[in-house]
Amino acid sequence: MTILAVGEDLDLLKTRAELLSKTGANVLCSSGAAALKFIAEWEFDLVVLGHTIRRQDAKQITDAAHRQGSKTLVMMLVSEETEMQTFEGIPLDGRSFADPACLIRSASQLLERRQSRHPSEPALKMPVNSSLAKKKPASYPADISVRRAQIAQFQNRRAG
Repeated sequence: MTILAVGEDLDLLKTRAELLSKTGANVLCSSGAAALKFIAEWEFDLVVLGHTIRRQDAKQITDAAHRQGSKTLVMMLVSEETEMQTFEGIPLDGRSFADPACLIRSASQLLERRQSRHPSEPALKMPVNSSLAKKKPASYPADISVRRAQIAQFQNRRAG
């Protein structure tokens, strides 16, 4: 099982990845901009959108995850109930409050739902009409420190 955790706050993303790994899934972290690239290259069981994601990015990521033939589920995290209104009209498979216990429970339920949808199919089976088979990412730890170093290096180059 693989989860793509998407968010813009690196500290929060690291914490979420650690929590999501308690579901037994491999967790890959991404910013909103990079998420579309990951979804285009790999098949995920679940995409978890953090509440720091802009509505427009959430819509694009959800549409990409739900592309024809994909079985990827998308869950939106919100910090309070009023935030849910911001994401109305986006075809999400689930919503969860960002509370750790709620997050783990909601993610686990969606992963179980994803697995029970097609229990006879192997996890990597692709649609017949898919010309390029996508693969699941191997176990990639949520290496936030590497991303921070890359961002700092990029910003130093821009400033210099």
